[in-house]
Amino acid sequence: MSARHTSSSAGWVRQRGAALFVAIIMMLLVLVLAVVGMRTITLESRIAGNVLESQKLQETADGALREGERAIQMHGLSLAKCAESATSPVDSANKPCYVSDARTDTLGLNTSFTVNTKATGFKNPYGFWYPRYISTVCPEGSSATSALEAASTGCTEFYELNAQATAEGTVQTCGPDAFCLRSTVNLFIK
Repeated sequence: MSARHTSSSAGWVRQRGAALFVAIIMMLLVLVLAVVGMRTITLESRIAGNVLESQKLQETADGALREGERAIQMHGLSLAKCAESATSPVDSANKPCYVSDARTDTLGLNTSFTVNTKATGFKNPYGFWYPRYISTVCPEGSSATSALEAASTGCTEFYELNAQATAEGTVQTCGPDAFCLRSTVNLFIK
């Protein structure tokens, strides 16, 4: 009987070893699933953070555009060209001026924020804007004063408005460091 008892206890030891092995494999599978889940959650939170940051930049650039549009349309007067030494497209009387002529500008469709106005009310991201002159359109029988390029009453002037949003306190090159938007503003000369 003792031999029989020994063989039966040896079988029980083998089964206990197999159960331990299966339990370790199951724990490893649960650990792998947990690590994969954590990596997925981390990736999704990074994506959500980037989308949120992109949305903030877009809203700030859009707000800077709207501020520039309001500044241009506030006076209802033809804008003058900014002085060569100007650092802002707004003069001391808070009247905006245009930076360059979009039709003859060597920049083409590129932007140059060397002369810009910092949009108010935006902190991290910061907003900046500047206008460029496009053209003057007058109704039949009227004309713009060609020598001064100033519109007479009843004409409409068109300006290109460029804006950007950036996390930096100063303007950046449009791209990964700055989100840029562009719009066209029409100004009816009173």
